[in-house]
Amino acid sequence: MEIPLKGRADLRIGDIAALMRHARKSASYKPALLKALVRCCGQSDDLHISLNSIGREFTKLYWNQTVVYHLRQAASLSKESMAVKLIRRIAQAYKAHDLARLPAAGRAEIDRQMSRLLTVNVLSAFHASRPPGMPPLFQWEPGQDHVAITPKAHAFLKTQAAALELVANFYWAEFLEGCNRLAPRIVQKVSRDGASRKSLQKYFKILSEESNLQCFYCEALLGEQRAPTVDHVIPWSFLLEDDIWDLVLACARCNSSKSDWLPDRAFIEKLLVRNRDLSRDGISLAIGEPEVERLYEAAISVEWPRSWSP
Repeated sequence: MEIPLKGRADLRIGDIAALMRHARKSASYKPALLKALVRCCGQSDDLHISLNSIGREFTKLYWNQTVVYHLRQAASLSKESMAVKLIRRIAQAYKAHDLARLPAAGRAEIDRQMSRLLTVNVLSAFHASRPPGMPPLFQWEPGQDHVAITPKAHAFLKTQAAALELVANFYWAEFLEGCNRLAPRIVQKVSRDGASRKSLQKYFKILSEESNLQCFYCEALLGEQRAPTVDHVIPWSFLLEDDIWDLVLACARCNSSKSDWLPDRAFIEKLLVRNRDLSRDGISLAIGEPEVERLYEAAISVEWPRSWSP
């Protein structure tokens, strides 16, 4: 159904914030749709934005949150949104962790499914919490394969992109905090487009001196036969931090096998003992033992993949 244009003809950041604030808190589709529209307008001046283009942006937005950061988009797994279920199914079917490595067939399938999802109470529900006097951001009717926006709306989405993304990120993070109560750095996880990481090479010397060049997990000697790597015991994708209290030397085999899983609890006990050794050697740690244990329990509470052992 076409939304009539009533009241003033200009769009305002405050109206978008009010629309998000008064929306039903049952899913994260509204902030996701706002971010997708902003990005589509930044890529093209076309006033007809295809559902395929929006669906492709949906895939990008939900992939890292679901596959990399393991954030829930509902209070329990049984109530997860269709977007999350689609991504989990495709990620498992193609054994893909990074979206960039998803085969073309898998990417085409998930983008197509996402574009269909938009027609099921996503596009039609977006303006339900629109404040009085606010013009619609777009128009869409069932059966159409695109949304239509006015030149003014396009200019608003393009020129106010940074502010609109901040609004979307805030309300998306606020929603996720209710579903992932103990997960750290939710705002950063919502804001990031990719899981970019820094080199851990600077920690290698310190860790080598403390580990006797043994793998933290399987305790094999490290060298030519077992290439040494630096690993996060509690996964980086949960913490988004590179602090030495969480870093250990591991053989490449264990590092690859563990991936972003939580290790068995015995390795947390072993990490605490290792951290005491670091402290005795005068190395300052940014966290105490109770905090390490709480972070491990927090990851378990949000159903992070766990109990890995070599």
